[in-house]
Amino acid sequence: MPTPSLRWVRVALAAVLLQASPAWADDDSAIVTADEAVALALASNPNVRAADAQVLNARASRSSSAILLRNPQASAWVSTDGRRATYSASQPLSLTGESWFARSAAKQGLRGAEANLERTRRKVAAATRQAYINAAVATGTVEVAVEGAALAERLYYAISRKNEEGEASELELRMAHLAQAQAAVRLMNTRKQQTMALRSLASWTLQAADIDSVVADPEAAVPEASAPSDAERSDVVAARRNLAAARAQLTRQRARALPPLSVGIASNVEDSENFVGPQVGITVPLFNRNQSGRAASRGAVAVAEGRLEQAIASATTQQSTARARVAEAEALTEALGGDLASEAREALASIEAGVLAGEIELSTAVLLQAQVLNGETATVNMRGLVASARIDLLLATDDDALLGGAQ
Repeated sequence: MPTPSLRWVRVALAAVLLQASPAWADDDSAIVTADEAVALALASNPNVRAADAQVLNARASRSSSAILLRNPQASAWVSTDGRRATYSASQPLSLTGESWFARSAAKQGLRGAEANLERTRRKVAAATRQAYINAAVATGTVEVAVEGAALAERLYYAISRKNEEGEASELELRMAHLAQAQAAVRLMNTRKQQTMALRSLASWTLQAADIDSVVADPEAAVPEASAPSDAERSDVVAARRNLAAARAQLTRQRARALPPLSVGIASNVEDSENFVGPQVGITVPLFNRNQSGRAASRGAVAVAEGRLEQAIASATTQQSTARARVAEAEALTEALGGDLASEAREALASIEAGVLAGEIELSTAVLLQAQVLNGETATVNMRGLVASARIDLLLATDDDALLGGAQ
């Protein structure tokens, strides 16, 4: 688990990355990498800050139980004439080991909070990278739509010239105009998707994002996987530590059935004579034997056991399904092979040349153009899905590579 000094190193590194990265809104030419986006998110995300606050609270709880659970007690009484006075000081001490179990619960709680912080940081990093992938895919689909709109405009211009020369009918001109409208709608839809993707990315980084804020390559958001580890996933570790803390707390509550023994010293002054002696006090648990505390702790243990089982089942399922998803995505990508984007551009050029040469009818060209653009868009989406599958696997395996330079 990270030490306080290690967390300060992380904060310092995030600050360096923030200073090295130009403000997205102030520099339209700035290209922010996925690692920089992750550093921004980890430095300011509310979920990370909340998890870090839990660590601080757990550390404070452990510190408060490091020596004795209860503070010393002192009392004094003096009569109005000053002839009589009573002074006493005592320290409550548990005879049942309550202090030891309290320290054990606090220690396990701290370790659980630290593991939860690690899992939260990875989840935020993965979500930020996924938002980056979505923005990259949306940017790619906008580029395809822009290409389609430009082609539709060129075809309309060519058909209108042919119509003026009597080589194209009014029907063909109208069809070319409608194809231009379809291309405009496709462009507006993709631009809307890009806008929403950039807003989502900004919500994770807490920094303004624009169309120049991402690298238009989904794979750029996927880091190289680290070497496989046999260590338990951090959320499973957190659940296991929380269960240990709950069990220690239950034992502590059982120990509290017997109240602490109060040991100290007392001084009685009467008519200038001072009587000093030891003082011992104990509360007899005749009615209240901490029944409610024990019952609540038993319930907390049952909940912690269920959460541990849930965490183990979720981790196992996520890892197996993520591996299967990545294997299938990579197999499909390898089977397709080739540069599909280049093939799509060549197909569009062939369609345009065929229409201009009179070898392809405009109605056929419109259908072919739509099919090619859909295929090119599918290619962009496929790259995004492959990148998303790899991010999912890194999160499922609790890979530190998700954190990038903010580890």
